[in-house]
Amino acid sequence: MLRAFYRDNRMVPLGIMLLTFLVFVYHFELDRQGPLGEIPAAAVPDKLVVDTPRTHSSPVVEIVDPVDDAAEQLAHPAIPSAVPSSKPKVPANSGTTTHSLHLPKTINSDDVVLMFKTGATVLWKRVPIHLATSLSPNRINPNNVLLYSDYPETIGDWDFIDVLANTSDAVRHSENFQPYRQQEDYESRQNYAEISNVPGDSAGPAGGWKLDKYKFLPIVQHAGRNRPDAKWYIFMEDDSYIFLPNLLRHLERFDHREPWYLGSLAWIHGDYFAHGGSGFAISRGAWEQSFGKDPNIVEKYQTFTEAHGCGDHILGHVLKEYGVQFGETHGDNRFRYGFNPESHWSTWFEQANWCKPVYSWHHTHSKDVARFYELEKSWNFEQGPLRFQDIFKAMIAPYLHSRVVWWDNWSSKFEIRSNNAQDAKPPSSVKSTDTWRNAWQSVDACEAACVSWADCVQWSFYEDRCKMDSMILLGSGIPESDSRRQTTLPWVSGWLPRRVENWEC
Repeated sequence: MLRAFYRDNRMVPLGIMLLTFLVFVYHFELDRQGPLGEIPAAAVPDKLVVDTPRTHSSPVVEIVDPVDDAAEQLAHPAIPSAVPSSKPKVPANSGTTTHSLHLPKTINSDDVVLMFKTGATVLWKRVPIHLATSLSPNRINPNNVLLYSDYPETIGDWDFIDVLANTSDAVRHSENFQPYRQQEDYESRQNYAEISNVPGDSAGPAGGWKLDKYKFLPIVQHAGRNRPDAKWYIFMEDDSYIFLPNLLRHLERFDHREPWYLGSLAWIHGDYFAHGGSGFAISRGAWEQSFGKDPNIVEKYQTFTEAHGCGDHILGHVLKEYGVQFGETHGDNRFRYGFNPESHWSTWFEQANWCKPVYSWHHTHSKDVARFYELEKSWNFEQGPLRFQDIFKAMIAPYLHSRVVWWDNWSSKFEIRSNNAQDAKPPSSVKSTDTWRNAWQSVDACEAACVSWADCVQWSFYEDRCKMDSMILLGSGIPESDSRRQTTLPWVSGWLPRRVENWEC
């Protein structure tokens, strides 16, 4: 039979395969230490031992804790520079996902409604950048965003509400309302209010800003009626940026069922109110106590609105009359850092705000919005909020130099001129009175005076004027091709950024 097996070539491969299988099973059974199908768990050491090559003859063993190392990376996220780099940068946390705002906290983005205000004459210039950044779904649910304008528009999935559509006939025929009446005429004549250097551009109806004062009351009224389950109603304008994670953390300190009205302090005609451009937050309790009790507020204050110029003031006045006081103490007349009425480059950075969280910035350009968004995405808010010093490091510090020609940094605390130098009284920390009083004589003398004053962090010089300050403000420079260089002497500005390093939290 064995001889027949060899003669049948077709059975040779089959025999070899059978023999191989039997040998494999035999050795497998010898090595097994558990029942079939059970895979031993891989042993994972608490510490990773890494052989690190060194220049010394003897090897050195470095012990790395993977958990602690990861935590260290998250605690110090990379801050993107405001100045473009010629080399691509790899984020420090490139292996992690973007931090979502939908975190299990007392308040998250699902608990708020974002009331976004714009206007027909600026919508196409200012709003598109927000749709891709500050209003993106990874920051806030689109269902929690209400877009208000003075003309109905649609961009993709976003619809803009004409919040003035139901305005009374009496207001519609007022002189201030003329830009609203003219918008349809511009639209019907194929005009584009974009100012984008494309044929057909138009600035739109003149005086579009006059319509803003009519928007505040109906915006808040509409938001509260259509989103009654919201805990907070956050207002922002199209030239602002709201740091939503920071603001949500701030709002956790307040009971939304109580009447809270928070923002940046402003006042007109004896009324304290939240500055609109800085953004503000109104609790559901505040809405119920005012708009919830009186469904006719817009009509009731129609005459008051017509007689005054600022919609944020009108809203603050109305809330006050219904017992909703501005501020963190129900009637606070103090300015508090966080909501910023100016842009980051025209805001003072000082020891008083250095460690404070930032809730907003006003007068933001589209480039600023994009930068703030990227900075916010890179930040680990579980480790702490974005503070003024963090904005400074990312958006201000890259532009600072010891001396820059054709730049005004708006120094203003002290001004030494040729006609007041002899009477100029220096601060107590100035080392030399003569150095202080000679500051007006030259750029070098101005810089020397700043150095002699222990608290000075920046200075500027023009002709015979030396200005110095203990706070830092970036200001702006004059480009080479700017015509102002042909009509004025050069401003020279300088900073002492090393002194800022002593500011601590």
